[in-house]
Amino acid sequence: MNNIELDELRSRIDEIDKNLCQLIIERQSLASKIMDAKKGIFPFDPKREEDLIKKLVNLGLDKFLVEKVWRQIISCNLSMQKIIKIGVAGNDDEIKSAYLAHFGNYFKTTYFSSVVSLLASLEKKDIELGFIDSESIDKLKKQTEMRVNFDVIANVPLYKNINQKDYSIVKLKKEEI
Repeated sequence: MNNIELDELRSRIDEIDKNLCQLIIERQSLASKIMDAKKGIFPFDPKREEDLIKKLVNLGLDKFLVEKVWRQIISCNLSMQKIIKIGVAGNDDEIKSAYLAHFGNYFKTTYFSSVVSLLASLEKKDIELGFIDSESIDKLKKQTEMRVNFDVIANVPLYKNINQKDYSIVKLKKEEI
C-alpha cells in the first residue's frame, strides 16, 4: 500500500468520525427533550439501556465494543437529565473500574467501606443508587438478621469476560401505600 492509498483511507475514516460525532451531538440534544417528556420521573432506566445495547449487538457490532461505547454515551446523556448520587461499595481498583465502565465520571459518586454502610446511606436517601459486587448481594440476602430494603434493578456488565465479576445496581424499595 502506498502513501496515497493510505491517505485516502485515513481521509475516509476522518469523514466517518466526523459523521459519528455529528450523530452523537444530535443524540445528546434529545436528552433535554427526554427530560421534559419524563416530567420528573427518575431518569435511570436500566431495562431500556439493556434492550438498546442488545439491539445494537444484533446489528452486527462487537458486543464488548457496543457495551463500552454506548454505556458512556448513555451515561453522558443521563447526566444531562439528572446528576444521580451513586454509592459504590468498596474502594479497590476492580470495583472502581467496573463502576467507571458502566457509569463513567458523570455522577456524584461516594465510595463506602462496606455494603452495610452503603445500604444505610441508601435508606437515609443520601444516595439514589448503589453499585455493589453481586457476590456481596448474595451473601447479604442470606443473612436473616439484615433487613433488606432494596431492589436489584440491574446486573452488569451485560457482556463480560471470564475473569470479570458481576455487579448489581440497587435502589431503595418503593414504599408501599
